[in-house]
Amino acid sequence: MAKNKARRNRPQDQAKPKNAAAAELQDLKEQESAAAGADELQKDAPEKAAGAPKPAEDPAEAASPAQENKSSKKREALYRVVTKKDSGIIKAYITFTYRVFHPGVSARLFIYGLLILLPGVFFFKDPFWRIFFIAIGIAVMLLAFFRQYISLGITKKNDPDYKSGAEFTYDFYESSAAFFKNGERFSQLDKYKDITNFYYDDGYYYLAIKGRDLFVIPKDRFTVGDPAEFEDFIYKKSKHSCRWIPDKFGDKLKKRRAERSIAAESMAKSKK
Repeated sequence: MAKNKARRNRPQDQAKPKNAAAAELQDLKEQESAAAGADELQKDAPEKAAGAPKPAEDPAEAASPAQENKSSKKREALYRVVTKKDSGIIKAYITFTYRVFHPGVSARLFIYGLLILLPGVFFFKDPFWRIFFIAIGIAVMLLAFFRQYISLGITKKNDPDYKSGAEFTYDFYESSAAFFKNGERFSQLDKYKDITNFYYDDGYYYLAIKGRDLFVIPKDRFTVGDPAEFEDFIYKKSKHSCRWIPDKFGDKLKKRRAERSIAAESMAKSKK
């Protein structure tokens, strides 16, 4: 028992708690210094990051804005027409179809009316037949002069686009064209080679493409591009020359004379 007490009271055993406390104090100091160093590193991190070189960007990502700009340039409208199907558009369409697809109908109707009228005036003595033939003849002759106005009234009465006031936008790009109604595409031209015919008069262009689509383009409703240069643009893209359709009677005579002179010159050259 005495030995055990002596062992407990050794100076080495008494120094152990003091050494442990000192070690704990040293560990706390090291932890505090480490924390202070971490704080300094966090403070210096933004400055070092600002001075460090930036990582190289992905070439595909870097090129994407350029590709988007390039694609937007391709789809940029060179010519744009914003219009509505009003009375002028409908009348221009009807008159165009009469002059191009059914030429000479008005003249023939006038002649037919005159032939019906003459027997009622000179051959029939019965009042009933005289009145009948004269009335029919006059009606046919009036139809020759006013048939486009009759068609205009019927179309305005039955056309939903005219009634609703739908807005049409025609965009002509570098290599294609798109046609919109109230912001929704309803037709398109994949390539200008699909244009079949191109006409113009004093106030309108008439563009016919495959599929029997005909677009009446007012010259005074171009919002992008010069309407005077539109003819040359279509010719360069489609190789279809813009053919003139005169409105006035005097212009029609001039056109016929010019066509006859051209035909005579070509005949003379072929004979030589």
